[in-house]
Amino acid sequence: MAKRLSTEIAETVESDRLEGFPHPRETSEITGHDAALADAAAAIASGRMHHAWLITGPKGIGKATLAYRMARSLLRYGAGTPPPADLALAGDDPVFRRIKALSHPDLLLLRRPVDKTDRIQGVLPVEEVRKAFDFFSLSASEGGWRVCIVDSADDMNIAAANALLKILEEPPVNAVFLLISHSPGRLLPTIRSRCRKLALSPLKDADLLRIVARHFPELPKDDLRLAAQLAEGRPGSALALARDGGLDMFREMISLLMSLPRPDLTALHALGDRLARPNAAQSYETMMEMLTAWLARMIRLGAAGAIPEDRAAGEAALMQRLLAAAPLDQWTGVWENINSLLRRADSVNLGRKQVILSIFSSLAETAQSR
Repeated sequence: MAKRLSTEIAETVESDRLEGFPHPRETSEITGHDAALADAAAAIASGRMHHAWLITGPKGIGKATLAYRMARSLLRYGAGTPPPADLALAGDDPVFRRIKALSHPDLLLLRRPVDKTDRIQGVLPVEEVRKAFDFFSLSASEGGWRVCIVDSADDMNIAAANALLKILEEPPVNAVFLLISHSPGRLLPTIRSRCRKLALSPLKDADLLRIVARHFPELPKDDLRLAAQLAEGRPGSALALARDGGLDMFREMISLLMSLPRPDLTALHALGDRLARPNAAQSYETMMEMLTAWLARMIRLGAAGAIPEDRAAGEAALMQRLLAAAPLDQWTGVWENINSLLRRADSVNLGRKQVILSIFSSLAETAQSR
């Protein structure tokens, strides 16, 4: 009973599940990524399917959605039979339904497990990867192909990575590994060298607009456009911003930045207090991601000598003013220091409000350096 409960929890508490939206294995829709779909479809149709694929791109871009489409096509048609060009499979197809329920006998999903406190573990351990040895020691239940999805390969500890490498060095017959990676540079070079890379490019703003409008038809046009712009080509990020109040948070962030080099301390402390609440972890992460991305964009535009465009009222003028206040290398140093602070905040026991105040103190100091 306890084991079954743990499995049920693992299927609902998933690191790649965007709350309120279908999981990638549950959706039949995909937008963009035509080139990647064509590459995968051609490989499946050829019958010479590479045994390992490394599907790369930033979080929220659609890697898992593509991986499950590839898995469905292989388990439905096999290699050597041309699948639909977009690897589509009807939602009522038995293969689609079984993969959606994680009950297909020829599909193995390796992911971070749930611990005794019903929390997702921080790493994908070697014990999980070793399940692949048992899985591939048996013949395919339906006489065709077997597919193993690793979501994500970045989460493996070194023992898990070495265990996976051992299988990739001597791959089973009629077996395909689909490795999802947000940061392929973190993987062992020997793993990367044994995979065919399938890199997903950011979606166009027009595609993102259609995706967000489909899920949030009530959003004003300005909000739809802002969600698409802030997501930087990632549909998952665009949907999360629209759902979680990220658009208003971005405008609040711009308002605070506009008060530099003398930040509005009342507003800043109010923000810090709000994001320090126990239930505000996701909002805090969203704000920090937006802030670091905004600084990176300002630095890129400054380096290129490009004129910024307003995504929120006054944003372009703000960037130009800050770029005039300090040289690019100084802003780059601030961006690096902020990222370093965010990475080590937990280990040095810095509270969220302390982090926010420290970041804005650094920004204020830089903004008045000249």
